[in-house]
Amino acid sequence: MRTAVGRVIIAGAGIVGLSTALSLRRAGFEVAVRERAPRIRETGAVLGVWPHTIRELERLGLGVRLAEIKSERSVVRYRDFSGAEFDTTEMPPARTVYRPRLSALLASAVGEDDLRTGKELVDYVEDRDGVTVHYADGDHERADLLVGADGLNSRVRAILAPGTESRHQGGHHVWRAVLPFDGEIGDGCPVLGRDRTRGALMRLADGSCCWVIAQFGATTSAARNGKQEALARVSNLHDGTWPFALREAVLATPEESVLHSRVAVVPAISRWASDRVVLAGDAAHAMSPHIGSGASLGIEDARVLGDCLRRADIAPALAAYQDDRIDRYRHVRRHADTMAAAPTPLSYVERFSEYLNWLHNSRTR
Repeated sequence: MRTAVGRVIIAGAGIVGLSTALSLRRAGFEVAVRERAPRIRETGAVLGVWPHTIRELERLGLGVRLAEIKSERSVVRYRDFSGAEFDTTEMPPARTVYRPRLSALLASAVGEDDLRTGKELVDYVEDRDGVTVHYADGDHERADLLVGADGLNSRVRAILAPGTESRHQGGHHVWRAVLPFDGEIGDGCPVLGRDRTRGALMRLADGSCCWVIAQFGATTSAARNGKQEALARVSNLHDGTWPFALREAVLATPEESVLHSRVAVVPAISRWASDRVVLAGDAAHAMSPHIGSGASLGIEDARVLGDCLRRADIAPALAAYQDDRIDRYRHVRRHADTMAAAPTPLSYVERFSEYLNWLHNSRTR
């Protein structure tokens, strides 16, 4: 094992960028995380954290602090819109984590001295000895390595691999919110309903409530706001014959609290790295959230990149990382495509179970 020495700039302070900072710091690098937003703010609601994700976070040195996210361990089960449970192969247990809480934990571990906001990367110039990063405010800085962890519409990816713009996944929309809610919500079991609609209502560790409604092939109306669009799909998830307070929770949500996303994905790309620049997380492989492991896979990227940089100099380490990740995501995409094409709720659950067990049991190099 060699002692890595150098400075790395990480574009993006989301969960993957912060995880990458911890991983590369453990590899011996001085880390500089740069976020274009004026402050660290994770949008979204909850993450399903699988056993392999906990292992990756422990490898990044967060084992003792993981109790701070106060996640609940649960067995993954699904119901149909009548409330009946699907009889499926056992899945690995999950933990439900409030996304902003995990982000805050990672940011605290990185430390404010190594993290700056309001720094939007607009360009970089790579040479034999390093990379110079240019920002929208006219500033620039130098490093030995640049990591693009800047998400779905990555500027780093646009420069490194032109023509790889994200694209919408035909008619796939998601509505979600977190709110105080005192009503009985049940066991939090996700529902796979009619017309390719999926939804869940769950209690978070702090007592608040999270609901999520998603639909493939959705047709939206300009005359309806996000809350109305979500309400229009509740009947696909609940036939009214069993206790499920999804409609009540949506009705109790202020319109401005409803987050709506038209799901976009990054096509499979053949170039993740040059000699001094590399991609991680959604910047390299954003896929539909129906696979339930986007953040988990990005955290895995962070750990693998750190492992490669501990074993080799920067250029060969990035080449090894690229080879590892491209091979890994060839299998992930095969599973994702299979799940997206599932003709029935039961077939989706069966394929999801197969994917999660593969993810849980597979080993990266």
